[in-house]
Amino acid sequence: MRLHYLSIWLGALLLSMPLFAQTNYVLTTSSPSTVLDTCGRHGLTVVATGWTNGVSGVYLVSSPTNVDPATIEYGDPTIANFEANQPVAMPELSGATAAQLSQSVTPILESLSTRFPIFYFGSIVPSNYLIQPAIRIVRLHEMRFATGLTGSGLTIAVIDTGVDPKHPALSSVLTTGFDFTRNQPGVPSELADLAPALQPGLTQSVTPILESQTVVPVNNSTLAILDQSVTPILEGTLPQAFGHGTMTAGLAHLVAPRARIMPLKAFHADGTSDVFSIIQAIYYAADHGANVISMSFEVGQPSNALIAAIKYAQNKNVILVASAGNDSSGASVFPAGANRVFGIGSTTNSDVASTFSNFGSPDVLFAAPGEGVITTYPGGNYAAGWGTSFSAPMVAGSVALALQSNSGASACGVANALARAVPVPLMGKGRVDFYQALTQRIPSGGCDTAFSFGSTVDDD
Repeated sequence: MRLHYLSIWLGALLLSMPLFAQTNYVLTTSSPSTVLDTCGRHGLTVVATGWTNGVSGVYLVSSPTNVDPATIEYGDPTIANFEANQPVAMPELSGATAAQLSQSVTPILESLSTRFPIFYFGSIVPSNYLIQPAIRIVRLHEMRFATGLTGSGLTIAVIDTGVDPKHPALSSVLTTGFDFTRNQPGVPSELADLAPALQPGLTQSVTPILESQTVVPVNNSTLAILDQSVTPILEGTLPQAFGHGTMTAGLAHLVAPRARIMPLKAFHADGTSDVFSIIQAIYYAADHGANVISMSFEVGQPSNALIAAIKYAQNKNVILVASAGNDSSGASVFPAGANRVFGIGSTTNSDVASTFSNFGSPDVLFAAPGEGVITTYPGGNYAAGWGTSFSAPMVAGSVALALQSNSGASACGVANALARAVPVPLMGKGRVDFYQALTQRIPSGGCDTAFSFGSTVDDD
């Protein structure tokens, strides 16, 4: 059994305003059939079609010069929305979080010495993936023993950097997704982002007990625990966000092992993306049978096009879960701040808010453990992650379990069930407790006036 263990901090992906001149824009039109004429009137060029249903359409357009979005939008009745296509970048590891990570190396190392293989819903996994503090804290196994819920029949879309299609823990549950960075259907592989010379370093076999291990920095936000023969190949060469999608998919799978995972690659391995790619992924998920969407990134500035995509998915009864952000802030971020999106903060293994987690705003509906959480990593490996990025997919998995229990449950009904949580100051309704949430009836009704979530309340 191949078990490479990586200790990683990969925070939620931060979408920030550009520092350079914008030439790309997101255009939403109420007249898709005349979009070329619309663009021609304003000196715009259609770069790509993001989504259309014949009545409405979303397009990536370009302009040779900067334009004023408000002037174009309000001066043309066929344009429903026009906005800059904001770029995405991953923040550097903060000093405080780096200290937390370095202090956590010892327990991660200790877990390696006592691990053993376990059969888990059709695959062999290491015991410290299945039996770890985060899972004990949320009482996953107690819930499973009491209810038998596995997420069977549900699909969780994961918008991220892709996935390892051949990972032994994930390969049997992956369903067709899409690579929006290459405009290709299928299961988007993270390994395709690596130079060919690096791939053998991640996938080579090692002794079952990994006798020759060492801890090395792989990049500015990663500590890797690898066989010493691998170290010279990988040290300092992996892109900053490589593996992030496999990690988030692994946590959704850990909680809902029979749910299908739909990987949607909207991010490059360096952690960059844009609003248009994210919008495409949300529309794709909604139109291709996803029941839950897991989103481990944050948009610092509101985007009407993003909100419209979220509402479209919600109108198809899709429940969206998003990381609340790693900014140690009470400020609103999106998509966690959008109406009826489950915004998820991070807690420590002692049930206090993580120092890096956003807190306090209406966006933070729940929290889940987000420090040193062990999950899958490309090459058939495993990793430990720090950040709200890794809290959100666990909650996304629990949403699939709730929908299996009551297929008629609304987002508000599921939220009411998960609100049977452990109180944590500034962490919304508290840290999730899957046993309390899922061993009782899942409500079918909507939200009452005392229980709303997101930055705005919209009951339509």
